[in-house]
Amino acid sequence: MVVLGLYLFILDYQIKSKFEAHRWNLPSRVYSDSYPLYPGKNISPADIDRKLKRLHYKKVLIPIKAPGEFQLGSAEINIFLHNFSYPSGDFTGFPVRIEFEKNTVRVIQNLETHEDVKTLKLEPELIGSIFDDKMEDRTLVTLTEIPDELSQAVVAVEDERFFSHHGIDPISIARALLVDMIHLRAVQGGSTLTQQLIKNYFLHSRKTLVRKFNEMFMSILLEIHYTKEEILEAYLNEVYFGQRGPVSVTGVAEAARMYFSKEVSQLSLSESALLAGMIRSPGEYSPYKNPARSHERRNLVLRLMKEQGMIDAGDYEKARKEKIILAESSHKFVQAPFFIDFVQAQLKADYPNSILKSEGMRIFTTLDLEAQEIAETALGNHLSKLEKEKPKLKKNLNESGKNLEGLLVAVQSQTGAIRAFVGGRSFEKSQFDRVTEAHRQPGSAFKPFVYLTALAQGHTLASTIEDKSFTVNEGPLTSKNWTPENYDKVEHGTVTLRRALEESMNIATSRLGIEVGLDHVVETARAAGIESPMEPYPSLCLGSFEVTPLELVRAYTMFPNQGTRSEPLSILNVVTRDGVVLEKKSFQIKKIISPELAYLMNSLLRGVIDRGTAASARTMGFHGLAAGKTGTTSDYRDSWFVGYTPDLLALTWVGYDDNSPTGLSGASGALPIWVEFMKRAGLGNEKEDFPKPENIIIVDGELFIRGTEPHE
Repeated sequence: MVVLGLYLFILDYQIKSKFEAHRWNLPSRVYSDSYPLYPGKNISPADIDRKLKRLHYKKVLIPIKAPGEFQLGSAEINIFLHNFSYPSGDFTGFPVRIEFEKNTVRVIQNLETHEDVKTLKLEPELIGSIFDDKMEDRTLVTLTEIPDELSQAVVAVEDERFFSHHGIDPISIARALLVDMIHLRAVQGGSTLTQQLIKNYFLHSRKTLVRKFNEMFMSILLEIHYTKEEILEAYLNEVYFGQRGPVSVTGVAEAARMYFSKEVSQLSLSESALLAGMIRSPGEYSPYKNPARSHERRNLVLRLMKEQGMIDAGDYEKARKEKIILAESSHKFVQAPFFIDFVQAQLKADYPNSILKSEGMRIFTTLDLEAQEIAETALGNHLSKLEKEKPKLKKNLNESGKNLEGLLVAVQSQTGAIRAFVGGRSFEKSQFDRVTEAHRQPGSAFKPFVYLTALAQGHTLASTIEDKSFTVNEGPLTSKNWTPENYDKVEHGTVTLRRALEESMNIATSRLGIEVGLDHVVETARAAGIESPMEPYPSLCLGSFEVTPLELVRAYTMFPNQGTRSEPLSILNVVTRDGVVLEKKSFQIKKIISPELAYLMNSLLRGVIDRGTAASARTMGFHGLAAGKTGTTSDYRDSWFVGYTPDLLALTWVGYDDNSPTGLSGASGALPIWVEFMKRAGLGNEKEDFPKPENIIIVDGELFIRGTEPHE
């Protein structure tokens, strides 16, 4: 008796300590930025259709009635917006009509008030989650949030005597034994909902005698301490509903989202019966894998509910005839995996890993999933095209570093907000994030900082430099000589600074860097945000040192942003599962150069696209205003392009991780990826221009800062 008493005391302590705390490990969820819509926005109904499907809205043919429904027409779309809990507060969804004219939003109208809406935003999209080792996806809900029909359906099929037994049900056990004896095999289980909860929440699923004894005693103890409602609520949050990729979907809230793209409170009787029927065997009764068996099982649950007096004959017939519309199962489980890792690395500086994986925090980011998908597609398609056109590029696919790789990162110029982040060709094959971890020579993509140094010292775009071969000592610690060469192996004589950069002349650029002072070039690059080691050697002018791509992005932001550098930003808010805002990030900007110098650089880099080494962007179909610079390193090991419109800056890179040559220039390797991305995401406008300062004047077709213009 003493041993039994001690045994029960230990079990009782385990139950109360864990159950009262309701300690489920809840993954942190990472969200994209919200998506603004307003009259005049350039977007098509098809674009919004894709976005709504990613947000788990359901397309209907009848008029929209409930949150999460939308109706698509040829020139309009009706949407009943979801409810959503933003860091700034809760939003209650309402129906709207968006009318289009030539793929542009013409008007937005609130269908309840019939008033025009000046601006609207679609809620952030779930990008992915940060899980613990169990990889369980769960959203906690209270019993009041769960429809009575769902609770009743679960009781009807899993434990009809739930509200009358005390944890174990001798009648159910006896009935199950009788059925098993008749069939000479295990056909029916006698476990109550309470026993199932004990097994899943406190114990394990291995069939041992010790586990069965623990389960029975703990079920009785649980029923002594807690109400049936508390036990049922815990069960509905714990029950397993199948797999979504490598992740276990647990609880009725996540199941409702996975199978029906609905909040659990929006489930119909028929949908509730289907989920309840899946509990015994989610794989066997999956509506995706076995629709016929799932349909049959749903009807069984409905019949049991009718027989047990939970629904009447009319409700039974209506629910049995209802056609189940499932959510699209092709939706990717984890999107932007390189970005998720990047965000997680930043969060770890402030939050323990155990908190990130268990406390159900919500992380709101700057990512635009539309731009992200465009970026991933553009990168993958072009690398495949290159390998098809040049089979030598396709090396040993089983060897690390031998696959042709690439990256694309795009930021909003004014804020530094990261809008797209693709750290490599395939996250499954390589988790190495080339955006932040790769250290590569920037090559000619560094040249703008040489020209900026010259302009800051009083040179003009019309100043001249000699593009004639010369030899100089390689550096202070060596006696070797260094002789720069142009890629075309031609010397061009006396050229203007504009022409020298547009045509990416190595000799002229090196002369200019030495003339303005290599120490000053280093200072310019440091101020711009390049933190990697740099030495004032002549080859610096041609980008011979290594940088990370994200450093180069940060440095370039000052050009479209009127001389103000923007720090790359990925996280906007960190919110607890209770809605408390733990962290609110703000944009970090710093004035680096004058707006006049920035405007001259924009003009210079516009020429690269209009006439220079990136002129093929025009033949590839990019017609908007843009500026940028190609980059090609020694032996064609790295192919770069950094380019921007007034609103969006994107960097692309192509190469091998083992640094072997590709034979690709910046124009042939990286530029086509940038063009394809910007054509769809950058929205280049031929009429748009960078803000022009008052002190910029034009003399004989060339730009000057007032006071530096020539007088003869």
